[in-house]
Amino acid sequence: MKRFSTLFGWTFLVLIAVTVYVMAAPAMAADHIPPAAGAPLVLFGFTNIRNLFTRDAIIRYLEQLGVMMPTVVMDTIFPDRPQQGGPLIGEDIIKQAVHAMPLSRRGGSSVSIGGATGISNFYEPFPIKPSIAVNGVDLNNLRVLQGNSANLDAWARAKTDVLRKQVRLTAEAMCADALDGVIDYPVALDGGGWDHFYIKYGDILTVTDHTLWDAGTCKLADVFELLTEQQLQMNQKGVGAKTVSWAGKTAYNALFKLAEKSTTTAKIRVEITDQGINIGGFLIMRRAEQYRNPQTKAFVPVVPDKTLKMIALDAGHVMPYAALDDLDSNLQAMPLFIKPVKDNDGNLSLKGESKPLPVVNPDGICDAVVVA
Repeated sequence: MKRFSTLFGWTFLVLIAVTVYVMAAPAMAADHIPPAAGAPLVLFGFTNIRNLFTRDAIIRYLEQLGVMMPTVVMDTIFPDRPQQGGPLIGEDIIKQAVHAMPLSRRGGSSVSIGGATGISNFYEPFPIKPSIAVNGVDLNNLRVLQGNSANLDAWARAKTDVLRKQVRLTAEAMCADALDGVIDYPVALDGGGWDHFYIKYGDILTVTDHTLWDAGTCKLADVFELLTEQQLQMNQKGVGAKTVSWAGKTAYNALFKLAEKSTTTAKIRVEITDQGINIGGFLIMRRAEQYRNPQTKAFVPVVPDKTLKMIALDAGHVMPYAALDDLDSNLQAMPLFIKPVKDNDGNLSLKGESKPLPVVNPDGICDAVVVA
């Protein structure tokens, strides 16, 4: 009886082993089945793509990509682009008046800087959020590249380049928009429709009492007088030691005609170069660039066609990047952050985010309409 029981026990264990093997066979075999059409997500999935877009990796891609296409407003007026630690940008330091001030007696009280009231307006930047889909072609390509870190980096760097161009062009449009002392930029709503991001920094300076450049009586001396008046107005606000002068398309054409007629007879120095027109030491540059309004699809000139715009480069114009509202970015400020996102249907996309805010000092910008 005891022998029968032992035999029965061994038989039972063998049956269990066979059953487990039979049940496990499909799963074991599946490990050796060539991947089907939907398998790239398994072989190179969401987690793998996330590893290509860490903070350090994004910084490395941006450094490797180097200088982008020229963005004349950002490059010239907003070279100062600090990364702000918080989500709000204060204006007080921009609008402080800087002039010669009286001395104080030894041991006496300090003198308050004009404009430093201790009360500051804070602006809340809105994010720029471009995205691009990661489709089946991308995933199949990544499957082939698996194990080749250089090629994987090249793929991620190319995607980064597309997103950074979108961010850069949008930031450039906002910078150009701010040169009137106001940002009024479209905001796309999630449910469709539009709102507006609006900030008024203040009224810029203007010169209205001058001779129009297309008037028959206008001379280069009148142009020089206008330029000196623009600079004088900014000097009286404590800025304008270093300036740039930009003319819209129609304004520049009118000045070009004046300069052509006067290059041999004018007592004021006149020089036409590929950089612009030099009138008595003031270089007036042609600004015919435009940006597209994303709501109306209309193209807006950086400088209005009939306008001469002088901008003080020492006025404190700045474009800080605010901290991002994304936990994966550690709530830090970055010129560009990218992360892969998978929706409920399993579709993958790369979403970029950046929060630049062009802040201008309106006392460092002076306009004059110079053509009728």
